[in-house]
Order: sequence, then structure tokens, then C-alpha cells
Amino acid sequence: MAASPIQAPDTELHLHLRGAMPVDLFSQWLERYPVEHALDQAPIGHLQFFARFEHLKAFLHPDQHPPASRLFEYDSFDGFLASYLFSSYFCRSIEDFRDLVGSVRRDLAAQGIRYAEITVSVPEYLMHGLPLEGIVEVLSEAARGADPTVRWIVDFVRNFGPEPAMRLLGKLTANRPEGWVGVTLGGAEHNFPPGPFKAVYQKAKAEGLGLTVHAGEAAGPESVWEALRELEVDRIGHGVRAVEDPALVEHLAEKEIPLEVCPTSNVRTGVFASLAEHSVVRLHEAGVRMSLNTDDPTFFATTLAGEFEAVRSLGLPDEELAEIAAGARAQSFE
Repeated sequence: MAASPIQAPDTELHLHLRGAMPVDLFSQWLERYPVEHALDQAPIGHLQFFARFEHLKAFLHPDQHPPASRLFEYDSFDGFLASYLFSSYFCRSIEDFRDLVGSVRRDLAAQGIRYAEITVSVPEYLMHGLPLEGIVEVLSEAARGADPTVRWIVDFVRNFGPEPAMRLLGKLTANRPEGWVGVTLGGAEHNFPPGPFKAVYQKAKAEGLGLTVHAGEAAGPESVWEALRELEVDRIGHGVRAVEDPALVEHLAEKEIPLEVCPTSNVRTGVFASLAEHSVVRLHEAGVRMSLNTDDPTFFATTLAGEFEAVRSLGLPDEELAEIAAGARAQSFE
């Protein structure tokens, strides 16, 4: 394949903080926190979940010391979820969190990224004992830097429910991190629909925050419709299953509601059986605005430039890829 003129797309809008942690950082955490210590407060359900997967069993065996790269050797969506959850137990202090944020920023800079909106699942870090004040301090410190410029999207994690989300929103607006530009809902989309979070999103909008939500990924077009009708979002995270409803595709195009498309992620998590089946080209040809993103680049072994190459391989012309790359910044929440 000839080299693409899209050598260095420089804006990313859908990137999860821990999903972008470098492998060598996880290696440091494994040395710092033996697995039995990291998991000392894990509920039995989590331990049983981890034990289901061959790639995690070695970590759970006291006589084995697998390399950090083993964490990313899953072969199913549940395996990815197990690895992602497992990794959360190793970010145990504000210094760990500061190392995570700093290492992700350095990695983005090395890729030539100039602007990134990074999703931070704050409830997960609170669950593992990190103080909110420290999280706010680290996020604010990083937001003051340049090359790349990083801005924060807080993920309330829909699995925790709307009441905790509203409480957290109140605490964050009272002690607002610098660079906080938006909110989203990650988590189990098919089990926790967006509608119950309407009041949370209304308050976030009143605070001047941009609104996005994970929808049209694990669940189908109705999830996107509900997000649009109930939450009145500005963007849709993923949204790729909108293609199953022509009326929805027409609506997205007419209202110019951008999708945050993550092709490699959608294949690795089973939304599409292969890249060739992905809806990105069909959505683009229907006039739907979009950005291309990595989602969880370390877990899915991708980069932003790699995502553009993947879509290029589907036949999208270079000039249209250039338009997508150039248009991403205009879709940002800053």
C-alpha cells in the first residue's frame, strides 16, 4: 500500500485515559504492586471474572510472572473487558494517576497529536480510593500544558446509575478541573440506556459542558435515538450501528451531529465481524459528519494514523480522509 498523504492526523476526540496507558507503565505497576496486593480488595465476582480468561490466569498464579504485554492477549470482547477492569486495580494512588496522565500525554506527543479530548472514568478511580481533589489537581496540571493540548471529558460510567452521576457532577462543578470540556456515559450500553441520565445532562449543559454519550455500539439505533431525544447530545460516541436505520442516518446528516468513530475498536469488540463490514464508509457517503479515533489504543494495538490507514484501505479517497482529519478540530468541545 502506498503511503497516505494523511501522515499525521493531529486531533483525537474519543480516547479513554487508561485505554491509552503505555505497556511499559503497566510493567512498572506490576513491579510496584504484586498482583495479590493490587487485588486485595477486589470483590469475589471480579476475581471469578478474571479467572475465566487464559491470558489473565498467569497473573493470578503466585508462581508466575508474565510480561505486561500478556494483558493485551485476549481474543474476545469479554476478554478485553476483563483486561481493562483488571488494569484498574493497579492505579492505586494519585502518583500512579499522575504517571498515567503524563505517560499518555507523552505518547500522544510522540504521535504528533496536537489536541486530544481524553475521557476519564472518574468513578472508577474513586472506587479504588483515589481522592477527588487529587484527581482534579492532576487533570488541571496536565491541561495547562501544550503539545499536545489535552482536554477532559468526564465519563460518569452508566453502570453506577444517574444518582451517583448527579452527585459527582455537583462535586466537580464545585471544584472544577481546568480543561474540563464535556461529559459522556461509558459502560454497559445495552443494560443501562441513556434516558435516565436526562437530568444529569441538563445540569451539565447548564454548566457549559459539551455533551456526548456512548451509543450505537453495543446497542442498536434506538440507543442513538434515545440519546438524541432525551439527552440532546452534541456528539455521539461510536454511533456506528446507526447505519441499521436509514431514517436515523438521514437525521444525523441533516442535523450535522458528529459521530466519534473508532473502527479498530469496533472490530476488536465484535460490533463488526471484520473491517470490511464496518459502516464508516457508508455513513460518510451518506453525509454524516465524523471524526476518526482510537478509543483504547493500547488495548487494541492501534494509533490515530493507523485508524486513517484502516479507513483508507476501505476505499475512502485521500482527499476525503483529509477533510475528516481537518474537520475533527471543529467538532471539539473547546
